[in-house]
Amino acid sequence: MRTCEAECVQNFLQDVRYGLRMLAKSPGLTLVAVLTLALGIGANTAIFSVINALFLHPPGIAHPDRVVAQRVRYSKLGLLNIGVSAPDYAQVRDSTKVFASAALQSSADFNYTGGERPERLRGVKVSWQWFDVFEARPILGRVFTSQEDQPDQNREIVLSYGAWRRWFGGDPGVVGRSIQLNQQTYRIVGVMGPAFQWPSPETDLWAPIGLKPAEFSVDNTFNENYFAVARLQPGVSFAQANSFTGVLAQRVIADPRASFAKDAQWGMFLMPISDYVFGNLRTPILILAGAVAFVLLIACANIAGLLLAKATGRSKELAVRAALGASRGRIMAQTLTESAVLGFLGVAAGLLVAQFGISALLLAAPPDLAAGATFAVDRYTLIFTVLIGIAAVLIFGMAPVWHMSRVDPYNALRESGRSSTGGHGRQQLRSLLVAGELALGLILLAGTGLLLQSLARINEVNPGFQPHHVMTAGLTLPAAQYGTPEKQIAFFRTVVDHVSSAPGVTAAGAGYPVPFGAGNASGSFQIEGQPTAAGEPGPHGDIRFVTGGYFTALSIPLMKGRIFSADDRLGTQPVAVIDENLARQYWPNEDPIGKRIRRGQDETWYTIVGIVGHIRFNQLAGEETSSTNSQSASKGVYYLSLNQTTAPYGFVIAKTSGDPSILAGVIREAVHDADPNQPLAEVKTMDTRISESLGPQRFAAKLLAVFAGLAILLSAVGLYGLISYSVAQRTSEIGLRMALGADSSEVLRLVMGQGARLLAAGAVVGIAAGLVLVRSMQSLLYGVSAADPLAFLGATTLLGLIALVACYIPARRAMRVDPIVALRCE
Repeated sequence: MRTCEAECVQNFLQDVRYGLRMLAKSPGLTLVAVLTLALGIGANTAIFSVINALFLHPPGIAHPDRVVAQRVRYSKLGLLNIGVSAPDYAQVRDSTKVFASAALQSSADFNYTGGERPERLRGVKVSWQWFDVFEARPILGRVFTSQEDQPDQNREIVLSYGAWRRWFGGDPGVVGRSIQLNQQTYRIVGVMGPAFQWPSPETDLWAPIGLKPAEFSVDNTFNENYFAVARLQPGVSFAQANSFTGVLAQRVIADPRASFAKDAQWGMFLMPISDYVFGNLRTPILILAGAVAFVLLIACANIAGLLLAKATGRSKELAVRAALGASRGRIMAQTLTESAVLGFLGVAAGLLVAQFGISALLLAAPPDLAAGATFAVDRYTLIFTVLIGIAAVLIFGMAPVWHMSRVDPYNALRESGRSSTGGHGRQQLRSLLVAGELALGLILLAGTGLLLQSLARINEVNPGFQPHHVMTAGLTLPAAQYGTPEKQIAFFRTVVDHVSSAPGVTAAGAGYPVPFGAGNASGSFQIEGQPTAAGEPGPHGDIRFVTGGYFTALSIPLMKGRIFSADDRLGTQPVAVIDENLARQYWPNEDPIGKRIRRGQDETWYTIVGIVGHIRFNQLAGEETSSTNSQSASKGVYYLSLNQTTAPYGFVIAKTSGDPSILAGVIREAVHDADPNQPLAEVKTMDTRISESLGPQRFAAKLLAVFAGLAILLSAVGLYGLISYSVAQRTSEIGLRMALGADSSEVLRLVMGQGARLLAAGAVVGIAAGLVLVRSMQSLLYGVSAADPLAFLGATTLLGLIALVACYIPARRAMRVDPIVALRCE
């Protein structure tokens, strides 16, 4: 047995050495094959690193398959995916047989004035088990205790790794130190490692949320304003946990105190944490994964063609080996080993290509992904790369192995020194490989065309307002200094007045939330004189708090009545403005101007004074999806005057007739003059905000275009190689034809005809397969069908032009064949 094993190892090592010598004998072919394989493997590795980092092994989460986000829907109200209330969260937290731990979170930005200039920090308030859900441990200090997660006891913070390095230079003695945030003292109790950044890569710190017991009252069940996560118990599947959450929801619906839940079609459900955070990227990434798989298949087909051509020229050599006693299996094993050596070189080069590919992916990625992306070639990516390398070797290595298995030593040795056709079967196999390459390339071209058409259509969508020449900037006012509505309103009024009077500013206002600001808010309201029946959900709409300048700066059209004025302030008649969708839904056959509404159980009645146009708020097309919720795009809106309510935070919005970038300095100066301790954040033009909302589509379109171009290039090289090889093999035939009177045009038609037949076959297969495969892109398309004929016609035309060029070069060589020289060679 040991002798047999030793012989096998010796044969393998001998085959490896022989394979290296054979590859070294054909350096040009080897270089082309390795580079081709490196491109295919490198592209696949780069895309897999993204999939691995986002969906399989997100950084900072142990066992991410057991971490879920708890969500709520109101199907009847058009709220498809929103946050939860404290009572919702408590049900999951207390279900310890299903959930090992649970936590909830609320955004809470902090103003830090300990540096050279005021800085707005991205903070979150979390319940004390937040870090347990993710199984994250600090590198310094500790995390929160349950005693610290209490009202008026929550003055501790845990720093992110980036904030620790940025503010304290990585000082390990930072634990226990106190700093001023929002003009209040907070004590640092811990520092997290660089991998943990949840819920956002931009998170600077965490603080205990300290909810009051009243927040968990059953009366707050439908007051959803938190994000909740949970970790499943070992052995509990996602499906089981999701079903159990549905049971919890049914208990709420059955409670007489929550009678409207059934009519509103309220329900709770779970989402895998990666789907919640990166769900909008799942489809684009999977499409790109399919695209790079196609690129690898094309690369393998190209290498198979090269190796098949090389194997044809080695028929006599292998026949001699067979005649000297080498078995057919031994020859096939040696041939496959040569392919394995080539594959190893391709994998090594592919890892280098992947490093550059990952950097390129980050440049093309949407800002919210690129901001904290840590795509690396880790052990999972290495395993994947090795596996696809093995698969590639088996794919492209089978062609020469198949050829070797069909070599007849007697016939090969009987041949003279003259050239041969190489066998009709081998030529047919190479033709099939090239036709397959062309088909795959056509599918990628068609997909790229569909995405580009869709983006063009989306860019033509009217969002309902004018985003050009508009600058926005966010503010958060600390409660310690701005604890009353009067102080908050006075601050924003001072800033807006300053900005309005600046040269070049045509309009200025303030409000929250802001269009395409990755957020939204909604709430129930009552209509005076129209009591809500028991069990009915009542009127519901998105709610926004704005000044009159909000409408003018964004050029939101006034349909009827008026917008807010300077006279709408605290102490005057509360007023509201609604949009046309809300008016159409709740006042279909009457004039809503002069009608009164109030928010939920609030005692204040607001008189409707105007109707404005409906605007797209987070997405130009499809449902209104943001980082926090998803809802119907047709949902109506009611606006309340910012000067008549609380304004603890908001956005300053300014419009100019020129370059909006100059407005950033104008807004910053206005804020500094009002209060030098208040920092700005999210300083962006409205055009930038809209562009960022199209990040997933642009990401997919950019990379798909690159991969389609790479696929077409490889396909063209494969077609060129096949036609060139065919011309070389048929040199004597072409010479004989020309000697018998055929002119150059006939030779051109002969060669080009072969290429045209391959192109036609590839186009037919590509169109047929493409019509099925591109349906997976439908969710990314707007205003264009997945079976759009223009996309497939354009792809076929472009592919045809490139293929004709690839065929014309060897065809010109064939036209120049000297009949006498060709016949003399025979």
